[in-house]
Amino acid sequence: MVATFDNIRLIGPPAADGDYIALNEHEIVHLHAYPQIYAVPGLYEHVVQERLRCRSPQVAVEGFLREMTRLAIEPSSTTVLDIGSGTGLVGELVRGGGVASVVGVDSLTEGRIACMRDRPGIYTDYLIGDLGSRSGTLPAQLRGYALGGLISAGAFGGSHAPPAALINALSVLPVGAPVAITIDERWMDSSDPDGFGAAIEQLTERGDLALTERKRFQHRITTTGEPIFYDLIVGTTGG
Repeated sequence: MVATFDNIRLIGPPAADGDYIALNEHEIVHLHAYPQIYAVPGLYEHVVQERLRCRSPQVAVEGFLREMTRLAIEPSSTTVLDIGSGTGLVGELVRGGGVASVVGVDSLTEGRIACMRDRPGIYTDYLIGDLGSRSGTLPAQLRGYALGGLISAGAFGGSHAPPAALINALSVLPVGAPVAITIDERWMDSSDPDGFGAAIEQLTERGDLALTERKRFQHRITTTGEPIFYDLIVGTTGG
């Protein structure tokens, strides 16, 4: 039976803490209420990809594959780390680009459950954990996968993963690995010492990340149609 979402309504204008949607006449949830949204097969894709026209997964994957081509890396022999895997859309797209193996990471068990339900077989493994934690064991686990690249679509910044998660993710990659991430432009202000702009500047100054591409693009629209812009960051790990 194919799910229909005729009763889903976009609530506008956006509140101070972001967008809301009505699941039915009695239940209104935040767009980032992932446990409730992931519980319904296809609902996340219907709202975010179709109704709100989110492009981050496609933009991140296209940037990542361009970088692999530039580096003359063979996708069919590479294992890629996908941060913020959610329902598995990025993993599906990057596998469609010829990448042999993808290891997913998300902080929510509900994301893994939804991915295993909707996109079984996309990930070689799908780990649950917090890459931003100082005491976490996730980086040590990831080193066992011989990872050769990093991709992430919208998983960093705001209420999502902090700069420490990006630094820890890069630390598990070898020198010369391709990287492509998308981040809300609001979190890229380099004057904020705790933001991603400052973190990426520090990474490049230390030689831990060499940027090859940075561009602004429309990530999606709000529930009332206003554009939200993100930055695509593409580069290669240093050492």
